[in-house]
Amino acid sequence: MVAAPAFGQDAISLSAVRNVQIGAGHPSVTFSPSVSGTVDVSLSCSGRAYALSGAIQPGKDRTVTLDGLGVGVHRCSGRLRLNADDGTAGEMPLSISVQVHDPLQLQVAEAELDLDERTMWVESTRPLKSVTATVVGEGGAILGEDTLAIDGMTRFQLPWTQRDGEVLQIRVVGTDSHDLSGELVLSPWSYAIPHEDVIFASGKHDVPSAEVVKLEAAWSELESVRQRYGDVVQVKLYVAGYTDTVGPAASNQALSERRAKAIAAWFRSRGFSEPIYFQGFGESALATPTPDQTDEAKNRRALYVVAAQSPPVSTALPKAAWISL
Repeated sequence: MVAAPAFGQDAISLSAVRNVQIGAGHPSVTFSPSVSGTVDVSLSCSGRAYALSGAIQPGKDRTVTLDGLGVGVHRCSGRLRLNADDGTAGEMPLSISVQVHDPLQLQVAEAELDLDERTMWVESTRPLKSVTATVVGEGGAILGEDTLAIDGMTRFQLPWTQRDGEVLQIRVVGTDSHDLSGELVLSPWSYAIPHEDVIFASGKHDVPSAEVVKLEAAWSELESVRQRYGDVVQVKLYVAGYTDTVGPAASNQALSERRAKAIAAWFRSRGFSEPIYFQGFGESALATPTPDQTDEAKNRRALYVVAAQSPPVSTALPKAAWISL
């Protein structure tokens, strides 16, 4: 608490920002004078010195910013000397405690977000007093917003209500007892681009010129999706490649990755400027289960998924080892 004798309370009032988190400002002490004159302020916080001096006048606040303090509690002490224009003068001790916190972080596990039931489990790095979920749809429309009072918990279930509409983004903002906040942006939206699969030459990964027409059709759909949703989320492209079971599994894995990369590179050269990722799955995720060494065209396929974040691991996408193009 800032200590101030009677003359100081009449001539100058003090306020302080006592709690901050890294990356969101600094603690500070603000002096609000009701008289004209000069002040000389000295403060020491955990061995760091701060000073303020010069003219003051009513309505003109002066602030000492306590920058350079690390995470933790810091005891600050010092003195304020005031010389008013009316000839009065005096000084008062200053004593204040401030705290710098790590950033407040929120987390929602993929398996604990249920869009159908409209609920999620949230974990925070500090106890919270409240949390707000805002559901955003196409065009940035707010589909719903709910605030829940939290009694000092760090893990809790957060339900939400919303009107009908495709959910593109959920923004979760948590606030702790010091009114410090942290935000988590979830983008559970994804869309598989319908397309006709490119037919590669046996053992090859170069896109045949006769097959480009199929990629052009997929490009048109991709551009349509980007224009429709890109004002709310960043539309990223994920290309997954697969093979049948003919040949060694290791060779098929490498071939599927090269083919996925070739398709991804075509979309980049065509003009898709957003992030592109690719991954090969070889014969590990067959669309049609077959014995080994079976020539099955349905298994020689690719998936083009657009999403705002990495697609979840699934039967079709059994690994999350995406490679940035």
